[in-house]
Amino acid sequence: MLGCGDDSAAGNGSSALKQWPPSQQGEDPPAAPDAVSQVVGSTAALLDLLPTDVVVRLFDPVAFGYTINDITDPIIVEHMVRSTLAQLQDGSRLDQVYHWYGHPYENQAVALVPVEFENRYGTRLHGEIVLPGRAAIPPSDGPFPVILALEGLNTNTAMYRWWHRLFADNGYLVFAFDFSGQGRSDDEVSGDPGNNLHDAQDAMRYLFEASPVASVLDRDRFGVIGHSMGAAAALRVQEQEASDAAEPNPVPVKAVIAAAPVFESVSASPIPVMIQTGDHDGPIAPLPFVNPAVVRPLYDSLSADRAFIVGEAATHGMHTNYPLIPTSTWGREIAEDFSLAWMDYYLRGDASALAVLEGGHPHLSYLHDSLTRINGHEQSYRGAGLLTLD
Repeated sequence: MLGCGDDSAAGNGSSALKQWPPSQQGEDPPAAPDAVSQVVGSTAALLDLLPTDVVVRLFDPVAFGYTINDITDPIIVEHMVRSTLAQLQDGSRLDQVYHWYGHPYENQAVALVPVEFENRYGTRLHGEIVLPGRAAIPPSDGPFPVILALEGLNTNTAMYRWWHRLFADNGYLVFAFDFSGQGRSDDEVSGDPGNNLHDAQDAMRYLFEASPVASVLDRDRFGVIGHSMGAAAALRVQEQEASDAAEPNPVPVKAVIAAAPVFESVSASPIPVMIQTGDHDGPIAPLPFVNPAVVRPLYDSLSADRAFIVGEAATHGMHTNYPLIPTSTWGREIAEDFSLAWMDYYLRGDASALAVLEGGHPHLSYLHDSLTRINGHEQSYRGAGLLTLD
């Protein structure tokens, strides 16, 4: 679906948009064959029935796991079986491992408007506009604060629907898209270098200028979130908010969340940045101790308000809703609480969010410091404990 909208009133709230464009829930996979459905609740029976390559796709993550509760949920196991079988024959990107059918519970909790747009090089990109309040909040309540969501390497928009749902349920409009060569987007056309910063900026331009919801977006309340490779892209986006930026963003970004970034060098800008990671972020497999130490210099290099949140026993998969990815059982709660509070404080000016941002959490890391520096006041946390640094 190619979204095209009247941008004559973009971002000023005086829109002629009377109702949201038609939306849908996340796509569920087709039904599994009867023979598979009859044994979906039995891991042993599934292992005997399915081809080896299918079994590997379904259960290989368990080899790394330590707190995987999904395996005991028959709805999730059936979803994974159906998704994996469908991926083998429905055109999904087999070379990228992860299917694009999301999560059976998260798929039902969002109202999506699928769109397509082209980046500056002419590559077709797939996007999902996630409507506020599952489309129950009318457009006339706008203009809405906006979140642009950037995905990780070899992933797709469906793997982050919990994050999109979190913000949408709290009154934000969220735009997620697949980078070129990933998910439902096309491979790069000739001359497209696969530049994630450019894809992100082109997504901004499309959303605010040409999308079917452009007229109800608030350009003054715009944040960017990203995971893994998407976190790196989000940090590159924040670099372009510096006064001497080489490629300024087409829409000013007011706050960034970089979840599990995998590098330690970035130029600072005047906008607030939160970094989230976990004790066991390796960055890919749950290898203890690695990523927090690698990315801590990122926090130290930032000049504006900043936060460094390390989840106890959390892994690189903490920020996805892909079933069977191992991580701590409380990792999602930490990511949710701190993500929403960060954007509520910096995009909405909600002072009550400080209670979360400066309140710690009983499952922050006991191995690495978590820190916040807000309005010049810096605090350090270890687990449930709090140390004041200034």
